[in-house]
Amino acid sequence: MVKADTVSWEDPVLKRWLGTISKPGTKANYKTAFRAYTLYTGLTPSQLIDEAIEDSKHDPRQKQDVLLTRILGFYGWLKKDYEKKSRGQGEHRIVGKGLSDNLAHLFVSAIRSFYQTYELTVNMRGRQRLPRPRTENKRMIVGAEQVKVLVDHARTPRDRAIILVHFQGGLDVSTLCSLRYKDVAQGLAKNEHPLKLDLQRPKTGVPFYTFIGKDATEALRAYLADLKSRDIQLTPNDPLFLQDRGREGIRTANVQDMLREVTLKSGFIDKTNNGNSHNPLGPHALRESFGSIMANSGVPDSVVDFWLGHEVGALNEAYKSVQFESLKQMYLAREKLVSISTPKVDVEELREKLKGEMEQQNKQLQVLVNSLVTENMDLKGRMQAVERKLGDIERTVQEIRKTVD
Repeated sequence: MVKADTVSWEDPVLKRWLGTISKPGTKANYKTAFRAYTLYTGLTPSQLIDEAIEDSKHDPRQKQDVLLTRILGFYGWLKKDYEKKSRGQGEHRIVGKGLSDNLAHLFVSAIRSFYQTYELTVNMRGRQRLPRPRTENKRMIVGAEQVKVLVDHARTPRDRAIILVHFQGGLDVSTLCSLRYKDVAQGLAKNEHPLKLDLQRPKTGVPFYTFIGKDATEALRAYLADLKSRDIQLTPNDPLFLQDRGREGIRTANVQDMLREVTLKSGFIDKTNNGNSHNPLGPHALRESFGSIMANSGVPDSVVDFWLGHEVGALNEAYKSVQFESLKQMYLAREKLVSISTPKVDVEELREKLKGEMEQQNKQLQVLVNSLVTENMDLKGRMQAVERKLGDIERTVQEIRKTVD
């Protein structure tokens, strides 16, 4: 039986197939799928092709649909028995069994691509169609309060800076990992607020800029101070975020693993679910949350897309030059929505404000007292007038009595 770790990618059958795939990421995923398929079938690439060709030669009444049966069985095995292993450095241990619907579909697509290279088509229609994937891996849309919890549970100054730059800038993880020290050095030296990041997305080559607020800027300063305390001085072209050891830049897998660890420590996912590869608060969730917050606060969709590094056509040049100041003010007006810090209290300002309020209250109280004094004096005058009238009446009555007597 063929073992998953003994697949030879120099096999001519596999080289022909893999030669049709241009994207490195897709090729890596398809290799993983093929390892799983050989583990499931126990056959070599040539044996798999020979088996399918032999079956295709049979009279339709005698065909056993070996290919379709294999793939349907493979899908069921992936969902139920495929062993998932832990990620990251060190020994990989089994953390659970069964893939998600989406990943199982991806693996099946890879195997169908393998057969299609040799003009062996698998028709999966009607009852033979795979179950539709369930949307079980939903991302969380979070606000500043939840991001603060993540930051509070981050292990290092670097991790805190990564989370905040990610969230306040709306960066995708590839762009974050491509940041160089020169991208922030000048802005930090000038105390820019918000700090502008001139960027280019590695995947699409689209040039754009975005901003980060005070929280992310202060976190960057703390991270760089931590590097300096460890005798690490970055040069302009050095990666901004380094791996835990050495001077190599972080990779997307490092960021994903870090965020999963922080999300787990923060209590957003349960420890019993640690075997699930999906993190609802992964890098893309922070990016989507930034976009959602900005869009829901009235920022035009085209501006949000520009900040996210999407292609916005003719508007790209306008945003890069003419409308820079308006976009900056637009971000500043909404910075509080992505800020995790409590506004600092200016004691002197607070004292002056309280003093002013007390003086105003004293003035109002004095007006009230003066009004009462005036009323009191008026009332006293009236009472005296009444007393005089009563005295006059009493004297008049006495005179009348004397006349009558």
